Amino acid sequence: MRIYKKAVTAFITASMAASLAGCAQNSTFGGGTASGSSDTVAIAVLYPETGQYAEYGKMFKQGLDLGAEQVNSDGGVQGKKIELKYYDTQSDPKQSASVAPKIASDSSVVAVVGDYSSGASMAASPTFQQAGLVHYGFNNSAADFTSTGDHVWTPQYSQDDFQSQVADMVAEHAKKISVVYIENDWGKAAYAAFKKEALAEGLDIVYESSFLADSTDLSPILIPARDADPDAIVHVGYGPDGALVINTLRDKLGYTGPFYGGQITNEFISTAGENGEGTMLMAPFTADSTNPNAQQFVKDFRAKYNSEPGEFNETAYAAVIDLAYGMNKTSATREGVQEALETVEDFPCYVGTNTTFSFNQETRRMKNTNFLKLKLENGKFQIMK
Repeated sequence: MRIYKKAVTAFITASMAASLAGCAQNSTFGGGTASGSSDTVAIAVLYPETGQYAEYGKMFKQGLDLGAEQVNSDGGVQGKKIELKYYDTQSDPKQSASVAPKIASDSSVVAVVGDYSSGASMAASPTFQQAGLVHYGFNNSAADFTSTGDHVWTPQYSQDDFQSQVADMVAEHAKKISVVYIENDWGKAAYAAFKKEALAEGLDIVYESSFLADSTDLSPILIPARDADPDAIVHVGYGPDGALVINTLRDKLGYTGPFYGGQITNEFISTAGENGEGTMLMAPFTADSTNPNAQQFVKDFRAKYNSEPGEFNETAYAAVIDLAYGMNKTSATREGVQEALETVEDFPCYVGTNTTFSFNQETRRMKNTNFLKLKLENGKFQIMK
């Protein structure tokens, strides 16, 4: 019996098995109809099925589908099956904002999860806030993500916390660093948090530069980054641009020193190839985690997909588990979701070493997040000794 099962009310019968269907844009998962029914509880999903961030959308969908499948096979939510309604936004703020009114007006939807980027999520949040609909931005770490209102929540760490720990890790091995970061709202805020802690730690930032998300040649900023003779080069961004950075440094510019950055995705690992070996970063989750909840998730993910899960699979999976667990303690309604996030003290935790978590009611974020130091070795990010 999985963790969230203990909260299911007594009338739920063991005969309720999941009826699963494939998912596509504005499609459903869990056996319900597109308009919802009295036998289902609908959760809307904003995600990039297509576009430049489609790799993340694929990982999200794997985790979300697995979570819904497990909830439904364990009795569902208050005797009803979880239904996932997918909306492909390409993680574009304009597209997220445009579909938000349709979601908010769908009375079958009790909560919204996603989008990939904080910017895309924040474009939709005001509409959900106005409708009294919880927006659960499970991947949104921008410091001001929850500022829209009291119905906007995230189990994600803030970049202030995360980048502070990244800077501490870099400071353990370097004194002089060059930093490149992605030129968007998230990247600028993340780098500001990193820089603040880096300077406090006594790191000397000998070179810094931003780059555009759609850049294809980063040589103009990476040449001076290399020529500044740093002890390490730090990248603040996403997986695709991280691979571009390290491949340019290694293949074109002959840089052989330490590299911090990239992301725990198969896309980064495969695109960076040999050049990625030795990459160091911090993350809340790895398939080798000793957290018992995480270990069970990894086992279940491998059984379903015959592959190793990553952080983005895990955080999407946990989002469904969080909402189901909470509603089974309150009610399968919009009001019940909000009440659960405000009152439940023992949500199952899959990151770091804690096995349960609750929310800081002021920030509406997970309390007490800790991170793992990882290094890419033999094509796999492993916990550093």
